[in-house]
Amino acid sequence: MKLGIAYYPEHETASQWPIDYKKLRDAGIKRIRIAEFAWAVMEPNEGEYHWDWLDHSISLAAEFGLEVVLCTPTACPPIWLVERYPEVLPVNKLGKTIGFGARQHRSYSSPKYVEYSLKIVTKLAERYGEHANVVAWQLDNEFGGETKYDYGDCSKQAFHTFLAEKYGTIEQLNQRWGTVFWSQQYQRFNQIPLPAPLNADVMMWHHPSLELEFARFSSHVLVKFAQQQTEILRQYIGDRPITTNAFMFAYGDNIDWTKMFAGLDVLGMDIYSDKPHEIAFYSDACRSLLNKPFWMLEYGAGTSQLKRDLQIVRDRGCSQFFLFKTKPFPWGQEQARGGMELLSITGEPSPNYGVIQEYAEKYENELELTEVKPARIGMYYHFDSSWVYQTSVSDRLHYPDYLVHTIYKSLYASAESIDIIYSPEQIKEHDLLIIPLQVLYNEELEDRLIEYVKAGGKLVATTDLFRKNEDNVYLTAVPKIFKELFKWHKNNFVTDSILERKPVYLTEETGNGQAWLVARDSTLEEWQNLLGIIQKS
Repeated sequence: MKLGIAYYPEHETASQWPIDYKKLRDAGIKRIRIAEFAWAVMEPNEGEYHWDWLDHSISLAAEFGLEVVLCTPTACPPIWLVERYPEVLPVNKLGKTIGFGARQHRSYSSPKYVEYSLKIVTKLAERYGEHANVVAWQLDNEFGGETKYDYGDCSKQAFHTFLAEKYGTIEQLNQRWGTVFWSQQYQRFNQIPLPAPLNADVMMWHHPSLELEFARFSSHVLVKFAQQQTEILRQYIGDRPITTNAFMFAYGDNIDWTKMFAGLDVLGMDIYSDKPHEIAFYSDACRSLLNKPFWMLEYGAGTSQLKRDLQIVRDRGCSQFFLFKTKPFPWGQEQARGGMELLSITGEPSPNYGVIQEYAEKYENELELTEVKPARIGMYYHFDSSWVYQTSVSDRLHYPDYLVHTIYKSLYASAESIDIIYSPEQIKEHDLLIIPLQVLYNEELEDRLIEYVKAGGKLVATTDLFRKNEDNVYLTAVPKIFKELFKWHKNNFVTDSILERKPVYLTEETGNGQAWLVARDSTLEEWQNLLGIIQKS
């Protein structure tokens, strides 16, 4: 596992760079990740580009044996762009414009924001695409981090186009959503509102199908923006890998990873946690998506157990591990926020310096991980189902928290690693397969689960399995999986006919395998007991 770190040459004088670079090199650091927030330094005024500082810092890094992962700086639009085109700013759900003064103040649906972003990406790629010391590229920084949903005019127009392309006709949308309810039929796509709070005297909510489609759209515009940047970079950088840094679901799983990383070369991840099972979950989630080693692009404050966590991510398929950051910031909104830095604010080695140095020396001659081993256990993660629960009118729950801190945690102590599965075709010959909170029906997934159990697999699903269709509308007929795997013949779903709450509702042997239907709200202890029994059987 190669070691790297976030460095900010624009924060330092040029005379400080060789001092810092030497300390990084001596610690065993091999790569620095730079420039993700430097748009205003690169382009202080429209069309006025300053590259000397970046030229020098990249070339000097090479002299100290430090390779560069160069980031596109689009997460922080400069003030001149905001002043000239106010529409680049997003609007929150209360109708307030998110102004200049922090970061991620951008509407991904704004044509002007996209235009100027792609222009700076092009300039960056033209200048450094073939630079010998720029070995990889990172898109932006934590897409959809602080601003996950945009309720501005640009977003509304783009949403209408998104719906028109998906549904074809307004009649089709009305029919599938059931807008006959409360006389909500639309005549044109541009009549459809964004699901901002209605602010009635008695709390009211938007249509569940509208809520789900807006969540899908919000992920779509992020993915599209990443794809546009990627298409530009591919023209200039040869076979250098492109990634981006996904963020923890605890702060919102508002981007469909399967689409975001489909066109990228490696999955990158930022983790801020002191919980071993949480670090392990995201390591497994990253490795599993592309079925190859992943990069930890930020590992930050929150734990003093760096040595332990290095081992966790290494064992689960991390091939490159970047600390955040070299030293604390003396200024800005993150000033003096210490944690995992290698150096103190005055430039002295921190306690973690020795940990990194020891690790680097131990694995100095180790080859970089290129393949991963399949795990015995698989757990399904479905972004759309998560969004259904996130936007539910009467049944909201935090899907990612439950999967990470209840189900995954119940497995963590007894499994070397766990495959996080995102699509039916990823289901392999796992000894055990867990399908939790899969509320949306998918015929391909249903067929694969039936096949899996009949071939000898052990399946655990929760009682909300396949309750709704892809439009977030309740099914009016029971899917065949209930008859095939759970011997359920009545024309109703299992939980609608059971009054007494219990951890396990049904256990059935089918073909050569077994299937369990368990309470959607089973506790950590209940999951541990059940899975302990299953794994021993």
